[in-house]
Amino acid sequence: MPGLELSSGSLGQGLGVAVGCALNARLEKKDYKTYCILGDGELNEGSIWESLMSAANYKLDNLVAIVDRNKLQIDGPTEEIMKLEKLVEKWQSFGWHVLEVDGHNMQEILDTLEKASKIKGQPVVIIAHTTKGKDVSFAENVVGYHGICPKDGLTGAESLEKALADINAPGFDEKRVNALYQKACDYQQEVNRKVAQVMPKFSRDYWWNANEIMKVKMVPTRNGFGDAIAALGESKDTIAFGADITGSIRMDKFYQNHPERKERFFQMGIAEQNMTLAAAGFAKEGKTPFIGSYGVFITGRNWEQIRTTVCYNNYNVKIANAHGGLSVGPDGATHQALEEISNMYYLPNMHIVVPADSIETEKATKAVAGIQGPAVIRYAREATPVISNENTPYQFGKANIIRFREEKENFTDAFETKVSTEYQSENEDLAIIACGPMVAEAMRAAYILKKEYDLETRVVNIHTVKPIDKEATIKATQDTGIVLTAEEHQKGGFGNIVAGVIAEGKMFKTPFLLDMIGVNDEFGLSGAPWELLKVFGLTAEHIAKRAKELYGKK
Repeated sequence: MPGLELSSGSLGQGLGVAVGCALNARLEKKDYKTYCILGDGELNEGSIWESLMSAANYKLDNLVAIVDRNKLQIDGPTEEIMKLEKLVEKWQSFGWHVLEVDGHNMQEILDTLEKASKIKGQPVVIIAHTTKGKDVSFAENVVGYHGICPKDGLTGAESLEKALADINAPGFDEKRVNALYQKACDYQQEVNRKVAQVMPKFSRDYWWNANEIMKVKMVPTRNGFGDAIAALGESKDTIAFGADITGSIRMDKFYQNHPERKERFFQMGIAEQNMTLAAAGFAKEGKTPFIGSYGVFITGRNWEQIRTTVCYNNYNVKIANAHGGLSVGPDGATHQALEEISNMYYLPNMHIVVPADSIETEKATKAVAGIQGPAVIRYAREATPVISNENTPYQFGKANIIRFREEKENFTDAFETKVSTEYQSENEDLAIIACGPMVAEAMRAAYILKKEYDLETRVVNIHTVKPIDKEATIKATQDTGIVLTAEEHQKGGFGNIVAGVIAEGKMFKTPFLLDMIGVNDEFGLSGAPWELLKVFGLTAEHIAKRAKELYGKK
């Protein structure tokens, strides 16, 4: 949109870009100034302090940083999470000219910006003291309000009615809010029409819980990690770290009902690189540390630390790669992890589990806690279909083979699951090899293929991506001649791993067909998680359509 020149999403990157802009102005002898707004919690990131040093080193008096100092971040007050004070003295010690301002006084802000423009010989930072949610009674200075506002903006404890009754909220106007709400509803209807157009059609609707049979429960996959870390916390050798979304990724379950464990929980703030290295230090001393955050951050920003310190030394660091795939929905492309399977797979000593549902996530987390060496647990944020139960077999490193049997009232009961080593070929027509939330879609695709075309499908659940079950992968190819991989990830991240296993282990003369379902070399979008699965062609309907096309070619 006009005026928005850069979107990074990831905290700690904007100021570095601003330094580049200011240096460019000097290089080209232009008189523009660069302004960068920072959250105070963002100052947890080490890259901010690298930018501070470089800006002062080059005496960038054409650069103005503005810190929104509301003293709150997601996990709590900044001074409890990762102490920032004395903030003025810190910026000054890095060579910046510091100005302070009441961030709610517009005239004072304008006067201070004018003053900043006249400072010569050093960059300027304006520390704007603010109150989060100011003048909105139910949100003012309440850290917990983050992310829990009413979905429609009108109802619930934080309601428009309550806001309108607040004498400190004169800006609320019921007619205007209702008009905006109607625009949002109209827009959503248009989105619904567009999304419906991209969905393959069959003789009936097979969507989740659309019918009275084949019902499935939806549970956030991250809950399984929470259950596992709560149990693993019983061991005094287990250590946990927080990275400002502790509750969101369910890491807080480590200590929630066990306050005595607080001494083994370390809040690092938004500092993935430092957290990784601190965890490596614990691992060197014989502990089993768990670190975690959004997948894009916990395996991206600190990739070098994971590679060189954790993996090279084969340290026992466990990584909660939370909110993987498109499941973060409205958070958009910057927060949707679609590359980490590839990023982690080719690191020596690394182990990777990509569980399908909350139950399998709990089993997988406990499994990697029991093996020596670094490991990644990639799990989704939002509610996903529960396609297993406590009795479903799970063996680390061995795939599960899933077969559709007959329609049942409960979706999971319609399938039979066996560990790959105990499965005998049933001469299926094709195989779908999947990981993570795509296993549920693969199962539903197998259901569609049977009911629509009388095709038998072998679903191979690769819950352990590294070490991958090579035997089950090769056997599925040999037995069926058609393999379709499915991943909620950049296409080929998982698919090319499977293709490599098949190519390397090819022991037969019969040709086979292979294709991949995944995100097609593009970034994600902001939207509801299920909308995004449809838009990016990752649903069972898309899998079934492509599988039928492959079968036709065979």
